[in-house]
Amino acid sequence: MKRLINMITLIVLATLVMAACNVPTNPTPTELPQAAAEPPVSTEAPTPFATETAVPALITVDLAGPPMSVGSKYTYVDGTVLVAVPGGPFIMGYNFADNPKREITVGDFWIYSTKVTNDQYALCVQLGKCSPPVAENNSTYGDPHFIKFPVTGVTHTQAAAYCSFVHGRLPTEAEWEKTARGPEGNLFPWGDGGPNCSLLNYKFCESKTTWVNQYKDGVSYYSAFDMSGNVREWVADWYSPTYNVESPQPDPLGPELGEKRSVRGSSYQDSADPSISAHRFSLNPEETLPDLGFRCVVEDPTYFGPWCEQLTYYGTGLDSSQPNCVPTVKCNDVSIDQAPNCTPNFQPYTIVSFNVADTPPETTTFDVAGCTQDPEGNGSLDKYLCNPGDVGPAAITGSCTYGVPAGCSASCPANYTKVDDKCVWDGSSTGGSACLPGSTFDPLTQCCSATPSTGTTFGLCPAGSYPLNGACVDDPKGVNDNVIQDVLFNKCTIPVTVTPVKGGGDDVPGNPGGGSSCTLDPKSCRYGFDSANCCCTGITAPVCIP
Repeated sequence: MKRLINMITLIVLATLVMAACNVPTNPTPTELPQAAAEPPVSTEAPTPFATETAVPALITVDLAGPPMSVGSKYTYVDGTVLVAVPGGPFIMGYNFADNPKREITVGDFWIYSTKVTNDQYALCVQLGKCSPPVAENNSTYGDPHFIKFPVTGVTHTQAAAYCSFVHGRLPTEAEWEKTARGPEGNLFPWGDGGPNCSLLNYKFCESKTTWVNQYKDGVSYYSAFDMSGNVREWVADWYSPTYNVESPQPDPLGPELGEKRSVRGSSYQDSADPSISAHRFSLNPEETLPDLGFRCVVEDPTYFGPWCEQLTYYGTGLDSSQPNCVPTVKCNDVSIDQAPNCTPNFQPYTIVSFNVADTPPETTTFDVAGCTQDPEGNGSLDKYLCNPGDVGPAAITGSCTYGVPAGCSASCPANYTKVDDKCVWDGSSTGGSACLPGSTFDPLTQCCSATPSTGTTFGLCPAGSYPLNGACVDDPKGVNDNVIQDVLFNKCTIPVTVTPVKGGGDDVPGNPGGGSSCTLDPKSCRYGFDSANCCCTGITAPVCIP
């Protein structure tokens, strides 16, 4: 018994010693520690600083970004619709010496569903981050009728500069080809069937560029437009005919150096063969072409904060909603006529007439500064009398209207709510805080809007749709016609007068006598001589040339 008591005493003492040393008597490695109790909250009101003012509550932001899955789309900061290309292997190449068939693996990326357009690039130029295209290879740049056509006439450096402007980059050849072909390596973007003029702009179907989302039946597996046809595209890689052919590596970036840059896709000038998605080309990076553009890859689509407001949109939605919502656009045709003339006193003047065809609509505007409207006083308000001086230019802007089928309503991009005639951000989808130059992030509303002092406007529409009367319309005809001309004047020259000398008579041309004061040598006249007016005449009319 005594031994038992001693043993119990030792056990009790050992337990007390272990407790004092904070050694657990029964450790459980997989047991999670319990959360510490929250400290008590003081009920005493805090004393604010003397200069502190009340701050409005921030908008709650849902940070869920767009899913990286096939079919996922996201409207980006410049109006482009990004499409998701999930990572994984795909079949790259064909039976070409510089691009044999092999399996290549690339990681996740987002890519522009359309080529960069003239108006997107123009915004970058306006904000001082890009240089203008070469005019001879992009004659339509700046024309409002072509704002949704692909920008051309840009070098590889200019293309890369735009992609940097939108926090992106040019795609690698592997990324570009996967976007065009899909995971199974389709021969063409739309599949393995041969090309025709309903699928792509090639073989002089149009003989010119077309708007960037015109060929809806020719989209790729990942819903990218114009991966064949319209214009070719710069990509990031230096060109090499042997790069990554033997022992292919994942996510190939191309050679570190080279003389030419790779070019992918085909153009409206190409035949059927170059429209195969595996075709490769190369070009000096400082060259430009009228059928060469580009698109960008974006790794973080939520980098930029959302626009606080966007324009509403009429057309089929990004989610294929309202498939029959096709607007009917009607615009009038405007032009300017000028009739330069001279008064009897040889003073120049010009009648400027403004012409409008196809009305209604009837909201056309025109003016020519410094000139007199309705000079004849007969109610001809479209005519102006202009005299030399500080006048002009003459300008006329047409107007358009559009109608939509019954049941078709204006829509907004994802994460926007229609409020009156605008789309207002609903506070979801992105936690980005960056804004394009010329715009400012508001920490209270958590979105970007144009900075008033810059005078820049951001009425961005989805690529391929046109801003019209405060909305975006999926119709390239929805452009207000605009004509601007300098006022032209004739050169009204007072004719030379000849005073005959007394006793004089008609002299034979070429042999002036004492009966005339004309000192002009007829032999100096190239075509003819008018002795009565002492001047040289023109080749086809007896009009004196001073």
